[in-house]
Amino acid sequence: MKISSLNFYGLFCTSLLFASPKPNIVHIMVDDLGWQDIASHKVDGNTVYETPHLDKLTLTGRRFTEAYAPSPVCAPSRVSFLRGQYPVNTGVYSVTGGQLPRPHQSKIALIPPYYLYGLPVEEPMIPETLKQAGYFSGHVGKWHAGGKYRGFPFPTDQGFDFGFLEKNGGPLFYNDEELWNPKDGKRNSFGGSWQRIVPHRLADFATHHPDDPYQLDEDDRPYDKPTELAVGFIRKNKNKPFFLNFCPFYVHGPIGTRDKKRLLHYCKKMGIPFPSDPKAINPGIPGHSNPYYASMVDTVDWSIGKVVSYLEKTDDPRNPGHKLIDNTYIIIDSDNGGWLGSQHEPITDNSPLRGGKMNNYEGGLRVPFLVRGPGVPAGTTCETPINLIDLYPTFMEMAGLSPDTELKLDGCNILPLINGKSNKVLKPDGKERNTLFWFYPMESHMAVVMRKGDWKLINNLGIGYAGKWSQVENKKAVELFRIRKDDQNQDDLGEQKNLAAQFPGIRNSMLQELNNFLKKAGVSMPYRNINSSLVTKEEKSAYPKIVQLGSENNRIWVTFETGENKANIKEAHLLYTLNPKEFDKTRGHREEWLQAPAKIENGRCESIMPPGATHAIFCMRDANGFLITSEPLPDFQKIPYATTQDSTFLKNGYAYKPGLFSLIKLGEKAQSVGEKKKVNISALKKSLGIAKEQYDSEKIVVKQLSNAIRSLRSEIRKLKTVPQSKQFTINRFPSEPLF
Repeated sequence: MKISSLNFYGLFCTSLLFASPKPNIVHIMVDDLGWQDIASHKVDGNTVYETPHLDKLTLTGRRFTEAYAPSPVCAPSRVSFLRGQYPVNTGVYSVTGGQLPRPHQSKIALIPPYYLYGLPVEEPMIPETLKQAGYFSGHVGKWHAGGKYRGFPFPTDQGFDFGFLEKNGGPLFYNDEELWNPKDGKRNSFGGSWQRIVPHRLADFATHHPDDPYQLDEDDRPYDKPTELAVGFIRKNKNKPFFLNFCPFYVHGPIGTRDKKRLLHYCKKMGIPFPSDPKAINPGIPGHSNPYYASMVDTVDWSIGKVVSYLEKTDDPRNPGHKLIDNTYIIIDSDNGGWLGSQHEPITDNSPLRGGKMNNYEGGLRVPFLVRGPGVPAGTTCETPINLIDLYPTFMEMAGLSPDTELKLDGCNILPLINGKSNKVLKPDGKERNTLFWFYPMESHMAVVMRKGDWKLINNLGIGYAGKWSQVENKKAVELFRIRKDDQNQDDLGEQKNLAAQFPGIRNSMLQELNNFLKKAGVSMPYRNINSSLVTKEEKSAYPKIVQLGSENNRIWVTFETGENKANIKEAHLLYTLNPKEFDKTRGHREEWLQAPAKIENGRCESIMPPGATHAIFCMRDANGFLITSEPLPDFQKIPYATTQDSTFLKNGYAYKPGLFSLIKLGEKAQSVGEKKKVNISALKKSLGIAKEQYDSEKIVVKQLSNAIRSLRSEIRKLKTVPQSKQFTINRFPSEPLF
């Protein structure tokens, strides 16, 4: 039967009238929330923390009992979630990236490789993709996906319409004066009620006084700016499909609370006196025994409740006759497992899971995961292993977007699991996914990990802090655990029985698959430390020592020992920085090191200094796996992280002039193109002249060289129509006035 064009138009309009609007997406990533921290999820039923709002979501939504974070620490997990990729592919492995690779202790066996601090702005993130479907996106709270010290790129640089940023190196602010009024200094505490309490954690409980920036509400709850921003974002944007990424700073340390009423409550519940001393509480007592932490869990539950309550009570302007909650997916998860604390003060307990934050046992990787939304079966559970990298393609499916292979996502669409229509995770090719991978090359538990079906394999690389609380052995070993039970065997959730020797076939097969995964990703594995007591005399003798550093114009090099008795150099790269203290208004906290290629030939490693780079160092690996740097580097015991900038302990560093030469060459190209395009290049020519004078000078005067680099960068950037203005190294820190 043929349909007339008029009838077809009528049917089309009717379909639009009754079509469901695109669902809203609210993702709430709690910081450090453990698998057993939600009361209704407590395996033994012996609850201490009170989480009524999360318990309600458990009853009205769907719980995933085997959800995993991409990493046992926050930054790589957050980047991986936003990018939909494993840390091996984002390049962010832990929380203190963008620095020179140094040993934690002088004689420790392994040194973590160089890795990025945050995802480059060029890499797509979830909000940029959702924008294609008409979504308005907002980020509130912890970010930890940009540069050092909460630096560029900020949420608004990565596709979020609403989020925090900075201007001229000043304090962070949110880009909507209706929600974040810069003049309201009293209530603009960036971390809200979580903000560090000074001078100690018993010094500043919230009050009802109107001048108190954390003034208690009618329920005696301290005012929390991030919670208000999250609700405010929804209130303002409810007339359009929105994506809110709400990341409370809770329950991460410092462990404390401004809520005296809740602290009193949990002290009484735990049978301990209210603390009179801000120092450690309940030392040596494991379990859920910290009233400060209990108050923090209680607070984040209240915060989530405020967001959910608004969705429940508010009419949906896009879906008349319904509340916002009816067409909103709410996803609750955590960036890693719960933090156990130390023997001096316990924080939480993930039992029956082993371990916690900063290690690769289940307690460090398995996280709470709740979903409520349209089509989600209430009060149900899913036991299929998933990873937070799966949320990127899942949000795309929720938004009605087609899969996009150009995004190179590692995650899979799990909406069929969320809706209870399947218990299998399918890859884009339609095959079932039954493996998950982790790569964590850091000292707290240096390992690569694989979960495959019922099995979990941990290839310990040889570094880990021993101790009751971390539960990480300080040894090199392959561990194989049967995480799930089958007809003949009980599960081993606590990872107590290493079956690697009992099942060599499974062990070896998983090891091979794991190694293939790492090889395909092209990760840089940890280096061996030549100063370790485990190094043999033969290896020390074969270690190629540095002979000489040199440079000519912008070409820099280092020579090293070669010969029949010396190990060959197998790989090398250059690490360079663009922003030592002289280029950073934030007191040098953002000095960030970036990677460039290097060439090895005839006992020499060389590279071209990037334009504007101020310092550089070569990092090489010999045939025995040892780290060789063009200059010696101190361990973190001698010079701790963040106490000084890495450039300050380099005696040479190819400082200033090679990078200035490259910048001059870039400026000359910009001048030539500008002349052809007939743009005004007078200011550029002046900066070039000053830069050349500084380069030709025999003296190195840091302030003058810095001013020359800064000025030339700026003038090249101003020539918007000239391709040289887009060069990466002159645009890395656009919000920094000294850059």
